[in-house]
Amino acid sequence: MSYSKLCRWLAIGWTIVILIGCLTPHDRLPDTLLDWSDKLQHLAIFALFTLLWIEAGYSPGIVVIVGILFGGLIEVLQYSLPINRSGDWEDLVADSIGAVLGFVLSRIWSRLYPNPRF
Repeated sequence: MSYSKLCRWLAIGWTIVILIGCLTPHDRLPDTLLDWSDKLQHLAIFALFTLLWIEAGYSPGIVVIVGILFGGLIEVLQYSLPINRSGDWEDLVADSIGAVLGFVLSRIWSRLYPNPRF
């Protein structure tokens, strides 16, 4: 299996994991307005999302935009679905920063490993 095909399958799987994780109902939501560990999780989740889709061969600019829109969609769904979750602007900001970070990491990765093979 080629590197880009492997990354594509990993990206699809990771996208599904994000959807399941972000849309699973919770019994209790945190009381804090800004939980930094939660924001770091959002950042890391979307950095990996972007890195995998770029490594799968998709346009970096498009992937970053789709990542930000995907984060926005998740926040809208959390706000509007009856799943005991709440949409959060700070989460969307963390998702967006994560998407941009994933782009930066993809550039670093491609310099460190210009022709990855499996």
